[in-house]
Parts: sequence; C-alpha cells; structure tokens
Amino acid sequence: MSKIYVLASIPGAGKTTTALLLHRHFREQGLRVACLQQNKGQSDVHAYLSAGCRHYTIPLEAAKGREDFEQWVPSGYDVYLFEVTWPYAPIGAAYVDVFDRINETVPYEAMNDWKGYVAAFQKKRWSRRLPAHHPDLMELWDMVRDRTVQRIVTKVPEEVEGPFVDTSHLIHRPELLVADTIEPQMTLPRSDRTAIAVGAFPAEFWDLFPRLSWYGYDYAAFMERYRAEDYDLAVIGMCGGTALKFRDRPEKSDVICYKPSVYLDGLQSPKEVLQNRDSFSRIVSTIKEKPVGTPLGDEGSPYFRLNNRFWTYRPYPDREMIWREENMLFCNGWVLPQYLIREGYLEV
Repeated sequence: MSKIYVLASIPGAGKTTTALLLHRHFREQGLRVACLQQNKGQSDVHAYLSAGCRHYTIPLEAAKGREDFEQWVPSGYDVYLFEVTWPYAPIGAAYVDVFDRINETVPYEAMNDWKGYVAAFQKKRWSRRLPAHHPDLMELWDMVRDRTVQRIVTKVPEEVEGPFVDTSHLIHRPELLVADTIEPQMTLPRSDRTAIAVGAFPAEFWDLFPRLSWYGYDYAAFMERYRAEDYDLAVIGMCGGTALKFRDRPEKSDVICYKPSVYLDGLQSPKEVLQNRDSFSRIVSTIKEKPVGTPLGDEGSPYFRLNNRFWTYRPYPDREMIWREENMLFCNGWVLPQYLIREGYLEV
C-alpha cells in the first residue's frame, strides 16, 4: 500500500505549486514520489517535467472507481501526489469521488468565504462559455465535500492556522495534510531504443524509453538532432505557438506528433458558442456507470469533444483521434502511449 495525497481545487488556486513543494518535501525524506494529474492535455505538464518530477497522466476512465484508478497508477513509489482541477465540475468531481480524503487548496483571499468564491468563479467561467441554458453550477458542491476535506491555504502573506503555502513558496505544516492509500497496479514495458522529444508530451514515454532525451522547448536544438536521425523515435509534443511549422520529415525514424499543425495546414479548432442543458450529476453518472466512449455531451456541450473511444479532448473535431502517414503517427489530443500500445500503433 502507498499513500496518495489528492490536491483538488478550482484553476488558479495553487495546486501545482503545492504539489511541487510537496514533491520536494517528500524527496528530502528519502521517499520515492510520483506526480499524477487528471488528463487535461499539456496544461502544467511542463512545470512537472522542468522540475524533474516523475509525472503520469490519469485518464478519465480511471475515475470509474478505486480499482480502475489503481490500474493506471505506476507501481514502485512510496508517495503519490494527485492534482485534480475544477472538482465542482463533472470531470474533476468524478476523479475526487474515487477517494475518501482530499486536500483542497484555497487562496488566502478566499479563505473566509470559500463557497461564495467558488460560486462566483463558476458563474464567471461558465457564463462566458455558456451564455444560456447552463446547469446548476454548484450542483456538485455537497457531493465533492462528502468526505474528509483538509484545507491548505495558498498565497499566504501572514501566519494562518493549519497547513499553508506562503508568498515565498514555502510550505508549512505539511504533516497535517490527509492521505488515502492505494495499491498501484501499472507496470510499463521498457525499451532500449533511443528517443528524442520536444515540447509537452505524455511523460510515460520516459518510462517506456529510458534513453529519451528531452529538449524542453528549444526547437532549434531539437531540429538539429531531428534532422540527423541518430535515434529510433521522435516525439513532437504540444506547445502554445500556433505558427510553428516543420519542413523536415525523417526518412527512417518513427515520429509521434502531438501537434499535427506543425506539418498539416487547414486544421481547425473552432471556438463554439456552447449550449448545455445537461446536469453535472448526469455526466458524473455516465463516467461512473457507462462504458468508456459513451458520449458525455451532445453537440454544443462543453463535453462534446470528449466523445471518443479514449474520453480524451479532441482539438480538431473533424479529424480522427489517431492517424498514420508513412512513418509519422499523428495524435489529435493527449492520447496516452498506453493507448497507442494497446491499439498497435507503438511497439516497445
């Protein structure tokens, strides 16, 4: 059995900062630590990779229950830190519901009226995306909090009770945080093939290919190696730039591309005017009770782009999730390498 510390909150509440501080705290105790995140694509992954963390993405299907979750957690670590964003919306709530104990990061400015702060945040975010027909935005509040919830105050300018993170990014009283226990079941195969990567990519590739070299976001240095083809596999990760283009294509080496726009023109990720009449609780029930791939929302719903066999956000709704062009494999979203192995696209 291993300990898992769940860190949940709305965006911007200091979850990633807290996770990185806890990672350092436990590492200094000589413990083996892995950082987990729900599948939200490239968001924050660079922070974990840059800090040298062992990072793993937990897909939405793992939120069905504790045993399902454990199938996606790598074995071999003493402590797991699991970051869940937006627990009061359906996806985050489904993940939180797996656990009996969670820690909630609360900004200092919101500590005296957290529920009101969350309600205002929900209204601002959802009203901007859903100008009409939005559901009860606080419908999941009681469900999420029907467990042990330990508050950890962030961005704190002065001493407060309980665990907190101050404005100098120091964590205080981490021993008061609550943990659950899990039995991790995932063991990834390992290859002696050489690999290179750039941008943000599923860090499971590091376990699969221990000889992987990551070039961060230094595309110039990456391209020199990319052209040389002195490797077996190249992984082109995501980044925020929309104008980035590659002219070179390796002739022999395999390539997995998580940013198809570097090679392909005409890809469109339209900004939609979303309408959603679904209740949040219905979506949570679908995640928990229906087979993976069951539609989570009708067209026009914020969850429509998750309607695929991986329940993974699809940036380009008119394209397949995965397609191959000669030695190049394109991924339309944060498709985990475990899925690529399962479907025969990746050999290790």
